[in-house]
Amino acid sequence: MPRTKGPDDDEGSFLAGRRPVLELLRAGKPAEKILVASELDPSSLIGEIRKLANAASVPLKNVPKVEIDRIAGGMNHQGVVAVTGRYRYVPLKRLLEKESPRLLFVDKVTDPHNLGSLLRSADGAGFSGVVIPSHRSAAVSGTVRRVSAGAAEVVSVARVTNLGQAIDQAKAAGVWVLGLDEKAAEDIWSTDLAEPPVGLVLGAEDKGISRGVRDRCDQLVKIPTSGRLGSLNVAVAGAIAMFEVARRANIQS
Repeated sequence: MPRTKGPDDDEGSFLAGRRPVLELLRAGKPAEKILVASELDPSSLIGEIRKLANAASVPLKNVPKVEIDRIAGGMNHQGVVAVTGRYRYVPLKRLLEKESPRLLFVDKVTDPHNLGSLLRSADGAGFSGVVIPSHRSAAVSGTVRRVSAGAAEVVSVARVTNLGQAIDQAKAAGVWVLGLDEKAAEDIWSTDLAEPPVGLVLGAEDKGISRGVRDRCDQLVKIPTSGRLGSLNVAVAGAIAMFEVARRANIQS
């Protein structure tokens, strides 16, 4: 029997969830149509989705919830799905052209929930964009877009063939690059390099930053912990580091 196509097979052909769909429309991103479960009670969020869809001339159709269940493939859709097509990445060059950029380089993070959480934190911390490798790494899938709660629709993501070369390009453009490493001698609070233009590098959930990427960092820094566990979850560590960069940027301004 052929496998049923899941929500992540086309890197986010379907965007599920009220907040992600709302942010998609607010960002002016393309959508072919929006489906809303006819069993839903009226709400302000659904009303806003209808209003924005109408303004953008995006067809909105009320359908039975079972049809949305079939399309979403088990995702928590909250009765709303947008048919969007493939997720659109941006060129790295566009991120580097931004004034005093704040970039997040994600080195082989494979859990889509971690990537989605990182995108949400990147938006909250005012980061210019996120850079991910095209191999052995989570892509911006339907799960990532849902977990990001709409951040994937507003945070620019560049997908590159070689993350090390992407870091080289960032450094050539004047970006200081900090790698997060639990064994580093310096910590994120005391380094002089955590101010824009800056790039933060996060490593894989199990192995950390790969050697080729690590060697390209201007400095390795850690987030001090006092618990029994040796390290933080990559999404948590990324959030802490990004908001430290944001704090320093706010002091400068």
